[in-house]
Amino acid sequence: MAAPEWRILLQLLKQIAIPRGRSATGLFSLEGYRSMERALRNDAPIREVLVSRKFAEADTSRETSILAEVSRRGVPLRIAPDEDFAELNAGRGIGEVFAVMPIPEEPDWECFVQPQGRCLLMVGWNLGDPGNTGAVIRSALASGCSGFLAVGTTDPWHPKSVRTSMGSLFALPILKVGDDDAWLENLHQRNFETVATVCRDAEMLPDLKLTGLRTALVLGSEAFGLPDALAMRMQRRVTIPMPEGVDSYSINAAAAVLAYSLMQKSFE
Repeated sequence: MAAPEWRILLQLLKQIAIPRGRSATGLFSLEGYRSMERALRNDAPIREVLVSRKFAEADTSRETSILAEVSRRGVPLRIAPDEDFAELNAGRGIGEVFAVMPIPEEPDWECFVQPQGRCLLMVGWNLGDPGNTGAVIRSALASGCSGFLAVGTTDPWHPKSVRTSMGSLFALPILKVGDDDAWLENLHQRNFETVATVCRDAEMLPDLKLTGLRTALVLGSEAFGLPDALAMRMQRRVTIPMPEGVDSYSINAAAAVLAYSLMQKSFE
């Protein structure tokens, strides 16, 4: 006897919750109200949707509007019993709706180059924490960056990255690359001025003068930052002035402050 379609989809969602599953299938998952609403708003290519019975029978506007748009687009909708859906939701109050999407085709490096004026590219080097990755992507979009380069263990398609990006990854070119030397060489070949974010022995942000039309802002993980050897290979190193006794901002706060400031410098 064949398994019901909702159970097959539930198992797929469990599979793509881990990197190996995403790599094997080329799929990633959306979780909750906000991710679904932003995906629908951006006309993202949603493949299937899974909701709980409670969600399907709700008569409140948020649930009904999502279900109506899913139906209008002809996206297959599966309904799981509440107790089975709870295996996915794990008690998170994000909304009992999940979906499957194909990981977008990787953009060409040239998509990061804006045809006119200055452009700022956000680079996340081995960020590790997917929540930080999603938050930095959100700040990159809000700051007007031309894209996000995910280096090494930085995983924009992790469920937590997708959630915390608040839909920003649907509106920003994202390229995932290994952490060998090729990504830095690609940036230099395209005349990006690489700026390493560090906590010491660097130019203070207010004093930083950009010299080219293209800038790549490179952030390391919140816990370890960028290795000194890597930071020294970049053309500039910058730090944010802080009161004595304070060693760092959170990575997302630093990304927002730095990106906003550099974009303002771009228009000076």
